[in-house]
Amino acid sequence: MTADDEERRAWFRREILPLEPRLLAYARKFCRDGETDPEDLVHDAFTRVIACKTWREITNPAAFASRTLRNVAFDGLRRRKVLTITAVADFELIGGMDETPGPEATLVSRDELRQLREAISELPTQCRRVFTLRKVYSLSPGEIAVRMGLSVSTVEKHLIKGLRYCSEKLGRAGATQAVRIDEGRSWAGKRDRDAKR
Repeated sequence: MTADDEERRAWFRREILPLEPRLLAYARKFCRDGETDPEDLVHDAFTRVIACKTWREITNPAAFASRTLRNVAFDGLRRRKVLTITAVADFELIGGMDETPGPEATLVSRDELRQLREAISELPTQCRRVFTLRKVYSLSPGEIAVRMGLSVSTVEKHLIKGLRYCSEKLGRAGATQAVRIDEGRSWAGKRDRDAKR
């Protein structure tokens, strides 16, 4: 299994699997004819979602999953070829799934955002500025290089270091085991050493 496959599976477990109860409720709207099982629809939708090659570009996983589920249901109707009038009417009446995050998801998102802010604040000054210009203000590496008077390769190195540090920091946030930090190699240690100079 490649690293990309592992990342995709982690994304799927984190973003899509928690939607299963909502997707199941949504799938029941498509199964009023008694010929289709809602769980089968959800599992078919999961299969399509996890196979998606452009999963990194999905900005709203809940909307993507509900649209995929609806497409799976439509495909099932097309395969049957004989459609009842009620089935067609039901599809026209069914709206999208409610994609408003619940209170638990909102709290988790806020906590993750707080952890990300803390991780970014721990980056060395120049790396933090490059990371913020790219991720918050969506400037290209070339624009950042011109603005900060750096080479594009230096900007890209700062971005990689910032991304690596933040992803490691956020990945460790849920760990119960203490992680030993080598002060000579960590960003926090480097920042502290830079501040002492």
